[in-house]
Amino acid sequence: MALAAAQVVDALAARVAPQPALSGHVATSRAWPWSEAELPACRVFAVDEVCTPTHIDGANQHDLSVDVQYTTRSVADLDDAMHALASAGLALLFAATPPYGLELSGISRQQATEGEAAVGQITLQLRATFFVHPAAPETLLSS
Repeated sequence: MALAAAQVVDALAARVAPQPALSGHVATSRAWPWSEAELPACRVFAVDEVCTPTHIDGANQHDLSVDVQYTTRSVADLDDAMHALASAGLALLFAATPPYGLELSGISRQQATEGEAAVGQITLQLRATFFVHPAAPETLLSS
């Protein structure tokens, strides 16, 4: 079984996966670039994790930073294409009750600066909070 943090990442990826524009191109363990034919696409991954003892049955509170990184290509209105992906993703992530006390902590943007500069990335920076006992790192105690 995967660490609790990986389970949180998978749950967040499942929330953005229904975006029609992505055509199923959502990954949680991809480290290589997307091909042009695969764009637009999304990568969901853990960035950082801070653990704090809570003294409740020895459990630790985990504050996990997660990035939801959209990559797209557009020869016109690249900003608009990036913003449309981010907007749809936010709507799905925060629909109903967001899991794990999910919070949006920032949004960053990057665009290619060489060639035709038609590729851009917009990243939703999120924070999730959950509890795990150190002796059972794969078991989420609450969300």
